[in-house]
Amino acid sequence: MTSPAPIKAGISASITGQFATQGRQALAGLTAWAEYVNAQGGLSLDGQSRSLTLVHYDDGSLAEGAQQNTERLIAQDGVDLLFGPYSAGLTTAAAEVAESHGKLMWNHGGAGDALYARGYQRIVSILTSADQYLVGAPLLARQCNPEASKLVILRIDTGAFARVVARGVESAAHELGFTTALDLRYRPSQTRFAEIARHVAELGADLVVGIGRIRHDIATARALANLTNRDRIGLAVVVATPIAEFANDLGQLADGFIGPSQWEPATSVAQPDVGPNSGETLQILALAAAVAGLPVDYPMAQAFASGLVVGRCAQEAGSLGDDALRDAASKVDFTTFYGRFRIDEAGRQVGHSVALVQRQEGRKVVVWPPEQAQSPVRYPF
Repeated sequence: MTSPAPIKAGISASITGQFATQGRQALAGLTAWAEYVNAQGGLSLDGQSRSLTLVHYDDGSLAEGAQQNTERLIAQDGVDLLFGPYSAGLTTAAAEVAESHGKLMWNHGGAGDALYARGYQRIVSILTSADQYLVGAPLLARQCNPEASKLVILRIDTGAFARVVARGVESAAHELGFTTALDLRYRPSQTRFAEIARHVAELGADLVVGIGRIRHDIATARALANLTNRDRIGLAVVVATPIAEFANDLGQLADGFIGPSQWEPATSVAQPDVGPNSGETLQILALAAAVAGLPVDYPMAQAFASGLVVGRCAQEAGSLGDDALRDAASKVDFTTFYGRFRIDEAGRQVGHSVALVQRQEGRKVVVWPPEQAQSPVRYPF
């Protein structure tokens, strides 16, 4: 008897360009998932176990590249399972192509809301949407200082991601009675972060939020950390804080900064419904990271988790058909090491939540929500 054909999965990954670190981490996570499934004998569908193969192409961190790769994966390679790229912009670009082909795309790397604003029906998201990234930050600021009331937002003026994150934190802050003392939007060419930081300190902000590309977040953090009167700032929240590049670049200056994390080892579900337990998962990701020469960060974990989700949905559907998979995804409710998986009608993730971590003495610790906190928050900044 001949063996059933392997299941072909595909991804457009940023191997080069501005998202190269995260793109390579995502590819490593997805590769680890394929190897995990194959080591267990394959994915069981209708009584047959089928092995997995993974096809990937470099999009150069460009929307055009992501679109071309997605077209190739669908039209030429005929992938059974399509995974999206890393970054909100690239994910939206790839989703446009997938939608035109009626191909379901599993989103592990794009947290923006453009996917849902455009009404795409062929998208299933594993990660929490960007508007929920920092909703805990005003609550954390109030926990540290019951009188906290002044919000400052420093954000890049291109792309939807910064706008959506800012909208979410500002809405949450205003509900608590905060006022926005400054909403500064800067261009990608901005370099005068020291001047901006001095102005922020003069305002005496209770909560400062920085939302840019990675290089902007690092520059923002460096300027804030070098202030002689930095204690006038309550909490300093910068989106890039959790990634290894942030700490490697800033060194000791990284201490004190807070940022959102879709996943940390401390937030792993110890005994999930689907997939390996937290300890086994950490071993799998550590091995994948060592092979790829990368640190273990959330993009790797998200991609690995997306594979586990797809496998569970495929078993629920008993098929790799896009309609059957989409229907199954809308009905299931379970946990992986990454957390809870449950989507709404649009395919938006509503079961998973984001934690806030702080850099303390050279390490990351979860400081929010309270039930997951590993350490009290260091305050003031």
